Order: sequence, then structure tokens, then C-alpha cells
Amino acid sequence: MQSPTLWRDEERVGEARRTTVIHLLLLVALGLLLSWPLLLHGAPDLSHDGLDHARWAKQFAQQFWHGDLYPRWFTNVNGGFGGPSGFFYPPLTSYVSALFWPLMGARDPEGWLIAGYALALAQILSGVAAYCWLRSLVKARAALAGAAVYSIAPYHLAMDVYLRGASAEAWVFVWFPLVLLSAEALLRRSRWAIPGLAASYALAVLSHPTLSLCFAAIPVAYVFLFSEQQRRIRNTVLLGMSLLLGVGLNAQYLLPAMLDQNKAYVAWQTTGQSDYHHQWLWLDGHELAEMGRYIYGKVAGGGHQLYWETLLKLPFVVATFVTLAAVAALVVIIRRPEESTRQRRIALFYSVVAVVSFFLMLNFSVWVWQALPFLKFLQYPARLNAMLVVSVAVLMAVAVSHLFRPGTRMATAFLFAVVVGWLIFDISSAAESFSAWRTIQPVRYARTQELARTQIDYATMWPRPGNLPALEDVSDFDRFAAVHPPKAASLQALATATTIGAAQVEKWQPRQVTLEINAPYDSQLTLNHFYYDGWQARIAGIKSTLIARASPDGLILFDVPRGKYQMIVELPKDRAEHVGTLISLLSFALLAGSVIRAVLQARAEVACEAAVQI
Repeated sequence: MQSPTLWRDEERVGEARRTTVIHLLLLVALGLLLSWPLLLHGAPDLSHDGLDHARWAKQFAQQFWHGDLYPRWFTNVNGGFGGPSGFFYPPLTSYVSALFWPLMGARDPEGWLIAGYALALAQILSGVAAYCWLRSLVKARAALAGAAVYSIAPYHLAMDVYLRGASAEAWVFVWFPLVLLSAEALLRRSRWAIPGLAASYALAVLSHPTLSLCFAAIPVAYVFLFSEQQRRIRNTVLLGMSLLLGVGLNAQYLLPAMLDQNKAYVAWQTTGQSDYHHQWLWLDGHELAEMGRYIYGKVAGGGHQLYWETLLKLPFVVATFVTLAAVAALVVIIRRPEESTRQRRIALFYSVVAVVSFFLMLNFSVWVWQALPFLKFLQYPARLNAMLVVSVAVLMAVAVSHLFRPGTRMATAFLFAVVVGWLIFDISSAAESFSAWRTIQPVRYARTQELARTQIDYATMWPRPGNLPALEDVSDFDRFAAVHPPKAASLQALATATTIGAAQVEKWQPRQVTLEINAPYDSQLTLNHFYYDGWQARIAGIKSTLIARASPDGLILFDVPRGKYQMIVELPKDRAEHVGTLISLLSFALLAGSVIRAVLQARAEVACEAAVQI
């Protein structure tokens, strides 16, 4: 007969599981509610990055479902002249988008829907991930409140999802809580901590590597400060090694992305106006005052104008300040009544994270950016708002049990007013991000349609020395494409530069083109595809390799011998790709080994418990 104590324990476990399931369902429902415009219209077509993600989603999905398991060279961007976006942009969001292509590719010719569905899935899963992390720190209802705040935080929802359409950055909000959950597991000596840290951080890096690199300081500091004194160094070293293993899992992406940047214009991302010196949250007091006058004018019905650079920054400033206002209110709520020493320490830790993150967004922190050169790859200091979102979520989870206690009611009322402001900001941002919901200038609409039609890629992803003038202006591009039909080939005599013979395309794949050549003389072959360092050719039956060079228009040129033969033009994997793949495979073997070790430990513990009971 089962003992009453055991029965009550099982009943409590069952009740906890039911509560968890209900809370997760509520968070999924909240995620669907917050992202329904994405499910209806796809990626926000008026957002900063929506068009780019729609284009890459389409190109990636098409090549993936035709057997190219990791598309790097997108053969149909730039009107069919190709481009290397897949070498440099993190691929996780594109893989997620590709999952939806078989279901809706036929009615989604430009990729808007699949890109929007990937963004919506990130929004839904982020709330679930936040709940799992916070549940390791606080009770279930408090975790639910913290996860809800995490989901609706302005920088997360209004900025990254709607105004920016920043799918890659939106996905890190899924993985950051799981990294912190694994860090907490490490403190509790869980056997799953190391594989959990490696896998979750690998997924974060595969979403947004520079933001993930900056974020790594948080779990490292957390584990160092919250470990038992005798295990502090050991735990910190284990965490660091786990994060490095996560980086190693991504070597297949990271090495080409870092080492091949001279093959494209990637350096533009951190130069000129994109340099962090020009991208502080505000440059000086005058710019901040101008933003204040503009907001006051909007509220009072005035017409104060802003320079467009300042106007672009304004939503970031608003998102930052309203999040900091919530952080301040939560600190006041927690400060007095919270009795748990550990909870107070957690609240203090994430309050410091919020303050440091805000400081790093301001030009006062320039000396830190200069001392840590890797920070420049973040491009925009305002991206550190992601750390504010993490902080406000955990502070809400800690504070929720104190919201209505005497002495905190004024701060609670202020907090609720701030959250209402968040929701207004979120809703207005969503309304501003879709052309279906607002009237925009015909010129802007036409520009978006032209870029969607031609699939002209983002400037920093153009291959060197690509035809920049043609890519900068759609009319010039159309004229260029009319003269040089994409994915065609022609022969010109070396001596006279006149067209001779025939070059017939037999098969076209993203990184390999098969041609039938009939050249009566030694000739120059022009392949109407953009040159990228590494293109080469081989003639069937001949071992020698022909190295490509760029034409004045940025197309691929070869000097070819006379005769009739089959010629294979290809972009083989370079050293960075080969070495990156090898490191990723070795890292995966280490991860698999850590998982097997955890499974064996679990089985040994179960066997030991069974033996004790016998």
C-alpha cells in the first residue's frame, strides 16, 4: 500500500506539472497575440531590415530545398547575378524560414511570409524560454509575470520585431534565457549544465554573433559571483569552456564570415556613419534636447522638426528610457520587503547589468569601446538594450510578490503606468510597420517593390569588385541586366574582342555551372554572374585549373583555349570553410560526448537508488 506521504508528494508534483503546462500555454497564446500581424502580413515591409530578411529567406529556402544544405552563395540575388550574403550573415533565422517554404512558397514569391513566420516563432519561443529560466529562480506565477514582461518589453517587441524587423537579433531573445538557465544549472551541479551551455550559446551565436559575444559577460559574472567560494574558479572555468565549445560548434559559419570579409564590402558595416562613434544613443545634450522638443511638439500639436539621423534614433531612446523607468520602479519595490538574501543579490546583479548596459550606450563610455576593440562589431550601442530586457524580466519576477504590499503601492502604480506605455508603444510600432495599415509616399512604396523584384542585396554584402553603380540604382541595374542577361555566357576573341563561337549553359547550380564551349580561337569567356574571389574552372579531361578574374563590370572572366569541350565553373570551398567544418565536427563530437556522459551518470544514479531500495 502506498504511503500517504508518497501520495502527497506525487500529488504536488502532478499539480506543479499542470501549472507549468497552463503557464506555457498562456505564454504561447500571448506570443500569438503579439505576433498576429506577422502571421497575417509576413515580415514588416516598412521595417529597417524586413526586406533584407525576406530576400535572404527566399534565396536560402529555395537553395536549401534543392539540396544545398548550407547556402552561402545566393545565386539568384541581384537579379540573378549572385552574391555572397550567406557567407557573412548568420544563418539560423534563414534555416527557420526555410522550414515554412514547402507550405507557403507557392504563394510567397518574395519571401515576406516565411520571414514573418520565423520572426513570429522567435517571439513565441522567447516567452517560453524566459519562463523556463525564471522558473529556476522564482515561483511559477512570478516566472509567468517575468516572462510576460520579457515578451512585451519595448526593445524586444516594438523595436526588434516591428520597427526594425531584425529577425537575427530577435532570435537571441530565445537563446539568452536558456544560456542563463544552464548557468544556473551549473551552480546546482546539474549534469546537463555543460551541454546545455554549449548548445544554447551556439544557437545564440548562430543568430547574432556580436551581440552574443557581448552577452557572454553576464553568465560569466553571474557564475563567478554566485558560486560557492570553494567552487568559484572551477565553475567559472567550466562555463568559459562551455561557451568556447558553443563557439566551436559554429566555426563552419564563423571562420568564413571573419576571414573572407575582404572578398566583399563587409567592412562598410563598421566605417563611416555605421561606426559606433556616430551611433551613440544620443551624441550630446543638444541632440537629446532636440528629441525632447520633438516629442513635446507631437504631444502639444506643434511641428518641431528633427534631422533624419536623430529621428531614426528617437525610438531607441524612447525604448531605453521606458525600460529604465520600469527597472527603477522594480528596484524600489524589491529593495525593502524582499527577505531572501539570494533574491536580493540576484536583483542587485541585474540592476547593475542594466546600469552598465545603459552606460555603454552613451559616448561617456568611449574609453571602454576603445579598450575592447571587438565592441565595434556591435555597430550600434543601442543593441545593448537586449541586456536591459533580460534585466527587467528577472527584476519583475523577483518583485511580483511585493507589488501590492504597503510601502510599494506608489512604485507599483508607476510601474503599471510604465507598462501601459510599453503596450501603447508596441501597438503603435506595429501599426507603423506595415504598408497595409498606413499611407506611405508612393516613392517609398515603389522603391520597396523594385528592390523586392530585383532582389538587389544589402550594400555590405556586394561582392568585390561588384558593379556598384548598377546595384545602387534600380534603373541603372535594369539597363545593365538588359545588356548583360544574367546567367548567360559569351565568347570574345582575344585578338579582336569580337563575339565568336558559342558558350552554352547546360546546368546551373549555386556554386557550379556546366558549359558547352565551342571556341574557334583562343578566347575570353564572360559568365554573366558576379565575380567573387575563389571562382575557378576546369575543362573536362584536363587537370589544370583556370582562375577567374573580374571584368570591368564585375562579372566573371576566363581565358579559354580554342576547341569544343565541356567546362565546369565552380566556387569550391576555401580553406576557411574546410577548417571551419572540421572544427565544428570536432566540437560536435565533444558535445555528443558530454551528453553521453550525462546520460550514463543519470543511469548510474537510477541504478544506485534502485539498489538502495532493495
